[in-house]
Amino acid sequence: MYKLFKRSFYMRNQLTMFIFILLPLSIVSFMAFFLIKDVVIDKVQSSRQNVVNVIAGDMEKSVEDIIYASNLFRYNALYDDLKAFKNVNRIASSEDYKRYGRISEMLDLAFSKTSGLKARVFYVNKARFQIGTAGADYAANNRIEAVSSERITERWKKEANPERIYWLNAPVRQGEFYDIGESNYLFVKVIKDHSGNDYLGVLYVAVSYRYFHQLFEGIGAGQIGLYEADGTPILLYPQQSGLESVPEVIELQSTVARTGWQVLYRFSPQEITDEITNIFFLYGLILGVSVLIFIAISIVLAKRIHRPLFKLQRTAEQFGGGNRLVRFPVTGTDEFGVLGSAFNKMLDQINRLISDVEQEQEEKRIIELQALFSQIRPHFLINTLNSIKCELLLAGDSVRGRQVEALMSLLRAYMRVNDMSTLRQECKLLQDYVDIMKVRSRLRLYLIVELPKNLESFEVPRLILQPLVENAIVHGFADPPDYAEIEVQIGETESGVAVQVKDNGTGMEEAQIDGLRTMLREEAHVEENRGVGLLNTLRRLRLTYGEKAAIDVRRNEDAGTTFIMFLPKPEESSRQQAQGE
Repeated sequence: MYKLFKRSFYMRNQLTMFIFILLPLSIVSFMAFFLIKDVVIDKVQSSRQNVVNVIAGDMEKSVEDIIYASNLFRYNALYDDLKAFKNVNRIASSEDYKRYGRISEMLDLAFSKTSGLKARVFYVNKARFQIGTAGADYAANNRIEAVSSERITERWKKEANPERIYWLNAPVRQGEFYDIGESNYLFVKVIKDHSGNDYLGVLYVAVSYRYFHQLFEGIGAGQIGLYEADGTPILLYPQQSGLESVPEVIELQSTVARTGWQVLYRFSPQEITDEITNIFFLYGLILGVSVLIFIAISIVLAKRIHRPLFKLQRTAEQFGGGNRLVRFPVTGTDEFGVLGSAFNKMLDQINRLISDVEQEQEEKRIIELQALFSQIRPHFLINTLNSIKCELLLAGDSVRGRQVEALMSLLRAYMRVNDMSTLRQECKLLQDYVDIMKVRSRLRLYLIVELPKNLESFEVPRLILQPLVENAIVHGFADPPDYAEIEVQIGETESGVAVQVKDNGTGMEEAQIDGLRTMLREEAHVEENRGVGLLNTLRRLRLTYGEKAAIDVRRNEDAGTTFIMFLPKPEESSRQQAQGE
């Protein structure tokens, strides 16, 4: 990955788009698919569990209605008619007809609440004579009674509990019941006499499986079944589901309390996820096409953006290779046009700077050659002065020999003015300078130097003290006194070294001192090349020690002027320079 990002800006741009746009979009899409799939399965499972509970509740209500109706049918007012009609095998008298009518009316009244079941309700007496509800299909009822007689035998009728309704699953072959292709589930109750030794007849409630189908068919995909309490299936809808070959099946169930039936619904989550998968497949297809279009557009746009950058790169490479005439072709006023114009201006400035540097180097080479030639002259003068000094010393003229030696020392110092020196060496040069000035000005001049031992090796710029002494001689002794004295006092402070150069000359007025202080304070704004005076000395100090270096001036109480030079310690000056950087 790191090597890929080391490629061109165009590749980094495309990779960035893929990593931060396309990759997160794809990851989020896949995560959304799996999360939505799980959520939908949970929601479907919860909703279908509610449907199963509703179906079981509807069945339980229907069973309650049948139990209530069956108990109502055998109430005491009807018992005499049922007992008198027990052995009637045909209507032989008006009394039989009246009893028949009352029993039929009671069937209609008792089971009126079960009309939603569309059940066949009929009563068969001991003589197997059938009494049905209004509009009953006696032929179909006879077939139901005949088929169920294999289980509802005479022995069963005598042993059955009259307080209980029996639920019998009675599947039959196609065409044997009243509707072709349908079967019935029987609710059977034995009506016995009060002695309990004999029965009066059997009450049949035949509920068509169509009722269960109507309940089951709206649940959707999967298979729903009605099972006995022992697990025997009563009805499966649909009969064939194909769930046996499915690896994962979810089962939901609910119990019909009065019968012990189990309503069991089985479905495969794949049936649900297939729809989600199809939707996400369509979404993925649309997303994929959109991504391809997006990539194509991004490639075109990225190339259009990268092309000016590539031209700018080529221009920079050619200019760096030595073609100083090459320029970026500016074709518009957009950001690249502004950048190209600025880049071309920069190249022009670079060309001017290169020309200036080349010219400066040429001038420097000429100056260096001149300096090489000029070095011959000082050496020639020093050698000549040394010969003169030797001759003077041999002739016994030590005063003039000393003066020549002082001049030689100053010449050597001027030749190495850019090198650092020590305070001890500078004080010796001051003495040489004063000796020479005595000869030139014919002054009775005395130099007093106070230098502590611990400061003798303190490094300072060469000839840094001479301008202060020269200023005292030239300006302070313009009117020569009888006794001219310059006192140099060097002392150490907490943060550096203080050098005081005091003279007993004519001194300066306060206005002159204030003007001089202002000039020294505004040293940064004064033009360069002002000579070797105080300003040049202050500039040399600050280049060496930083902004803490300073020169001050004050009027002496008795006569003359005192110049004070402050030199920061090396650690102070280096720290201050670092802060300035």
